[in-house]
Parts: sequence; structure tokens; C-alpha cells
Amino acid sequence: MPQWWKIRRELKRLGNHLLEWPTDTTNFLFGTFYYDRFLAHKKTILSGLQDTTDKRAVYLIFPKNGLQPGHFRTLDYLASKGFAVTVVSNLPLNPGQKVAVLPKCHMYIERPNYGYDFGGYRDGILSMRNDVAAIKQLILLNDSVWFPVSSKTDWLADVDDLGVEFAGAVSNYGIPRVDPDHFRELSFDYRTDHKNFHYCSFALSLGQKIVQDPKFIEFWASFPLTNKKKRTVRRGEIGLTAWILRRGYSHAETLGVHRLAECLGKLSDPELRDVARHVIVLDDSRLKKAKANVILSIDKLSRTDLVNFVLMVAARQGTAYALAYYSVLFLGFPFLKKSPLWLDQDAAKISSLLLGALSEPAADEALMEANDLQLSK
Repeated sequence: MPQWWKIRRELKRLGNHLLEWPTDTTNFLFGTFYYDRFLAHKKTILSGLQDTTDKRAVYLIFPKNGLQPGHFRTLDYLASKGFAVTVVSNLPLNPGQKVAVLPKCHMYIERPNYGYDFGGYRDGILSMRNDVAAIKQLILLNDSVWFPVSSKTDWLADVDDLGVEFAGAVSNYGIPRVDPDHFRELSFDYRTDHKNFHYCSFALSLGQKIVQDPKFIEFWASFPLTNKKKRTVRRGEIGLTAWILRRGYSHAETLGVHRLAECLGKLSDPELRDVARHVIVLDDSRLKKAKANVILSIDKLSRTDLVNFVLMVAARQGTAYALAYYSVLFLGFPFLKKSPLWLDQDAAKISSLLLGALSEPAADEALMEANDLQLSK
């Protein structure tokens, strides 16, 4: 019997693609030209008080509610690691906020909000184009996450321990994807050859060989900017990862997605059930239904079923979202995505719960901001 919901979904997707094709093609061909020719001159560039070093960072912010304590915590962490930071803001700061941020950075760039995080990364990186010969490490971070929200781990130390040229905090599309109703059939086999495999852009580390690659600046100069989020993900996160893999650079991520099945299997029965109850599901009715069914029968499910369910949700939602409760509380992962606070009521409860359970100053700051985020939506 045909699954009509799948046929309708694919027909709708094809229809939307055909409707958007002219706009997408024009945007792909001329989006960057449009930004460079008509918008880039509106940037504000200010010198900060930090001295330059051979370790550089671009910190992209979208401070809709103004600068928060979490922004300064991220900047202080980078400074403690010896990084000279270029803060790129996709929204204007008021004069007082600019005065506050300049001592925390080497350069401040305020730009028109075009191209999402990769548009901001592009401006930050191109501002360093004459310095690449002296750069040994480049970090790309954005404020879609609270970081560092936990002191149990040190992300940049973990990056160093990986010993690779390209490191992310977490990857997507490495876990096989199965239908929510068929999670028992999941066979864990982490791979990096899926066409959509990528390292998530909220935290990336690029080593000296990459930054000094003659093609690196060229990649960013010709990067096809767009104001469509899905296209930015495809051209940005997926595109950059694909470029890294094509160039043959070593790569890995600090969360250890390739070890998730093993790590989940080491949890006690109560811990595993706790993790399964607190997976985060966003904007997916079938996945929400699958979670509800699992919770109803959670005491009857085998350990293998529970592990496969958690892995299935991670594969379909993205590990940074789906496994926030597990990764932060059990592994000390220092990143927590903010958007679940306003995207989903249950996800907001889980995010607030784990922040409260951390009992750390950074988590307390994030929890206060989380309350404001929920109220503002």
C-alpha cells in the first residue's frame, strides 16, 4: 500500500521548489554581488582594545534583546584562551553597548542583516584577509547558543586534543535516519559521506593549514549569500564541510556523535529512561507522537529500543537540539541552543529544567535570559 502522506509531502516539496526556483537562482547568482555593491558600505567598523594574536575568532551575534551576560561570558572565555576576537553584529548596538563590547574585542563590525551567520562570518574573515599568514587558529562562533554554559568541559582544550585541522562542536547527518515509527530498525553506523553531512556552524575551529590555504579566502569572497535560512545552511554548513572534505583536511567533533550508541548503552536503566523522556522534538508532529508513545510504554521497552529511539530523534532533529538534556547534564557539553525556548513549549521546559539542574553561574545567567526569551515570544 502506498504511504499517501509521503507522496503528498514530496509533491508539496517539488511544487515549492518549482515556485522558488527563479528567485533562488537569481539570489544564487547575484546575492553576493547585491550585498557587496549595495549593502556592504553600510557597515560600521570600530577598533577594539584587544591586541592581535596568532589565534583569532569571529563571534557573530544577533542581539535582539541587547547584549546579555552570556555574550560577555563567551568573550571572556575566548580572551582567556588568547584569542583576539572580531565581534560581528547583525543588529545595531546602542552607543552604551558598543562602549561595553570594545574592551572585549579586537574589532567590532556592525553590518546589515543579510546572509545570516555565514554573511557575518564572511565579513569577519574577509577583514582578516591580509593577516592570514600569521593566523594559526581561527574560531567561528555565534550566539544561537549559550557558551560556555557548563564548566565541566573546556571546548578549546577538547579541540586541541582532537588534533585535527577542522573541528566542530557537533555534526549532523552522520547517524542513519529512519522513520519515527521504525526506530527499532535503526542500525547505528556513523558516516561522513552523506551528501548533507556537516559540522554545525555555531562552533567551528579551523587550523593553520586551512586558514592559509590559498583557496580559503577565495571560498569566502565568492560565498553565495542569501537571506533564506535553508539555503544558507546548505551553502554554509554543508558547503563549508564539503569544501573541507574535498581539500582532504582532517576533521572531527568534540561531542563524539560517532560514540553515541556506545555512550548511551553505558547508562543505567533509570538514566536511559530519563534521557529518552527528555529528548527535544521541534516542529515534527509524527516525531512528537512517537515520543509520546515511547513515554507511555517506557518501562516495557528494552534498552536497545530506548537507545535506538534516542538515536533516531538525534538523527532527525540534530544532536545539538535533540540531546541537549543528555549532552549538557551527562557529558558536560558546554553549548546549549537557545531557539527551543521559543519554538516549542515542551522543549522550553526541558531546556529550563537542565539549566536549573546545572547550578552554575553561567547556567543561572542563561536561565534568566531564557525566561525573557519565553516572555518575548
